[in-house]
Amino acid sequence: MKKTKLNWRTFFIVLISVGFTIWSGWFIHESSFVTIDGRRSYSLFDDAMISMRYAWNFSHGNGLVWNQGEYIQGYTNLLMVLIMSPATLVLSKTNAVLAIQLLGVVFVLTVAYLSLKIANIVFHSEDKKRREFFTALSFLCGLAYYPLVYWSLMGMETGLLAVLLLAGVFTSFEYVKSGDIKYLFLTASFGGLAFLTRNDSLIFSSVLWIYIYVICFWVNGKDKPWEPYLASIGLYLLFVVMQLAFQYLYYGEFLPNTYFLKLTGMPLSLRIQNGLRFVAPFLREIALVFLLSSISLLLNFRKDKLILYILILSAVAYQIYVGGDPWNYWRIMAPIVPLAFILAIDAANSIVNKIMVKSALPRYFNDGKAGSRFLVSGFLTTIIVLVGTLSANFRFLPEILFQSPPDTSISNRQNVNIAIALNEILTDNASIGVLWAGSIPYYTDRRAVDFLGKSDRYIAHLSPDVSGSVGWMGMSSVPGHNKYNLYYSIIELQPTYVQTFYWGKQDVSELAEPMYIKVKYRGITLYVRKGSPDVLWTRLKHP
Repeated sequence: MKKTKLNWRTFFIVLISVGFTIWSGWFIHESSFVTIDGRRSYSLFDDAMISMRYAWNFSHGNGLVWNQGEYIQGYTNLLMVLIMSPATLVLSKTNAVLAIQLLGVVFVLTVAYLSLKIANIVFHSEDKKRREFFTALSFLCGLAYYPLVYWSLMGMETGLLAVLLLAGVFTSFEYVKSGDIKYLFLTASFGGLAFLTRNDSLIFSSVLWIYIYVICFWVNGKDKPWEPYLASIGLYLLFVVMQLAFQYLYYGEFLPNTYFLKLTGMPLSLRIQNGLRFVAPFLREIALVFLLSSISLLLNFRKDKLILYILILSAVAYQIYVGGDPWNYWRIMAPIVPLAFILAIDAANSIVNKIMVKSALPRYFNDGKAGSRFLVSGFLTTIIVLVGTLSANFRFLPEILFQSPPDTSISNRQNVNIAIALNEILTDNASIGVLWAGSIPYYTDRRAVDFLGKSDRYIAHLSPDVSGSVGWMGMSSVPGHNKYNLYYSIIELQPTYVQTFYWGKQDVSELAEPMYIKVKYRGITLYVRKGSPDVLWTRLKHP
C-alpha cells in the first residue's frame, strides 16, 4: 500500500493552527474572571454584550429587542445577533458568552485559510515551491494581527465580517479567472451576508462589483452576456432591500438607531478632522506593511493586487468619514489587514529577488544550489514580513504575551459583579441606568436605560457634544459617546439603579442626591433610588 507523504505546508498549517488555538484558549481564560459569587464568568466586549442581550431576548420569545416591548434597533450586526441566538437559547448566560468566544477562534482560523486561498491567486505565477511557501506565510499572517484576533475573541462582528469579506474577494477573483458563474453568485451571497453583518460593508462589495465589471465586460469580454452579472447584483440587492424592509417594518425606521447616534448632527468637516486624528496612529503602526503594499503595486502591477489595495484604502477612508471610533483597536480597519499582509509578502519577495539578482549571490548559487537560493530568499522575505507584523502589533505585545489582561476585561469583571449584586438586591420590576450598556443589562434581565443612546431613540437624535468634553485619542468628539442627557435619563426616567451621575460636561449629582443613596453589597458600591419598593433593603448596608 502506497504511503501518502505529508506536505510540509499542510504540516505547518496544522502546527500553527494548533498553536493559535492553544493561545486563544489562554486568551479566553485571561479575559474571564471569578465573580463575587465564586464562579468563573465570561464577558465579551461591551458592545458585543449588547448584541447578546438582543439575541437572548430573541431566542426566548421576547422579540429582537434590548428592552421587552421597546422596538429600537440598537445594533448594526443583524447576522451576528442571529448567530448568537442559538447559543443563548440552549446555554446558560455565561456559557453562551463562552461559546461565542470559541466561535471567534473559528472565524480567525477561517480568515487565515481564506488569506491562503487569495495568496494562491496572487502568487499564481510563482513555481509550486515558492507559491506554497508564500501561501503558508499568508496563512500565518492571517492569524497574526492582534486587533482582528482581539475583536473576534471578544465577540464583535469584526471576525465574521473579515471572513465574508475575504470570501467575497476570493470568489470574485475566481470568477474573473475562470468565468464560472457559481463564483459570481457566491460573491453576491457573501456580499449579502456581509451587509447583514454590517451595512457599511456595502463599500467593499461595491469595489468588487466594479472590479468584476471592468475586467469581465470592459477589458476582456465586451461581448460577454450581462444576464448573470445583473442577476448576481440583483441577488445582492435582495439582501439589502430585505434588511431595510425588515428594519422599517419591525423598528419603524429604515436605518439602525446607531446610525442616527453616530452620524447625524456632527458637521462633516469636524467628522473628517476627528477621523484623520484617529486614523493617524493606525497608519503609523501599520506603516511598514502599508509601504510594502504600495511597493507591491509599483514593482509588479496587477489588477487583482490593485483591488486588494483599493479595499485597504476604502476601509481607511470610511473610518475617516465616520469620524473615528471610541477604541484604538482599529475594529473597522482590522478586517482588511490580512489583505495588506498578502501584498506585503509579495513586495518583500520582489525586493529580495531584485537584491539577489544585482548582488554576487547568483554566482554562488549556481551549479545545483538553487535550493539554497530559495532558502535564503525565503528566509529574507520572512524576516521583512515578520518585522512588518511586529511593528503592526508592537503596542499590543503586553496583551499578546499575557503580561497585561486583555483590554476591558477588568471593566467587564466589575460590570458582571455589579450585575450579580443587582440580581440579589433588586426585584424583577426594577430598572437600571447604565453607561456600559452590555454586560450589566445582559446579566440582569431588567429594563435598562442607556445613557449613551444606542437603544434610546430620543438620545440618538440629540445634537452631539462638540465641546471637547467627550474626546480622547485626538478626537474632540467621539462618535457613539457624544450624545447624552443625564437629566432625562436619570431625573426624569428615575431608574432604580444608576451607574453614574456624570458624563462629559453634565453632572446631575446635586439633583440626584435627594433621590438616590449610596449603598454597598458584597463589596460592590451601588447607587439605588431611595425608598424604592424594588430594592430589597434588608440586604443592604451603607458604606
